[in-house]
Amino acid sequence: MVADLLLEAAALMFIGMVSVFAFLFVLVLLLQLMSKTIQRFFPVKVQDKTSSTETVSDNVSPAIIAAISAAVHQYRQKQ
Repeated sequence: MVADLLLEAAALMFIGMVSVFAFLFVLVLLLQLMSKTIQRFFPVKVQDKTSSTETVSDNVSPAIIAAISAAVHQYRQKQ
């Protein structure tokens, strides 16, 4: 009686684990397919790295940059 219940529980566990594994496998395949499809039709444009840093430093005043640099320097000295 107990052995039959244990065998049935093991069979249910095996079926459940196989179904979850199969679902996750299909999910990964579909996500990879979607990623390749999106990259093919909507490629990512690479921007020049120097232009993005220059625009940030142009909008921030030198006094704020100096204050942030001093705060970072003081923080690193404490550690």
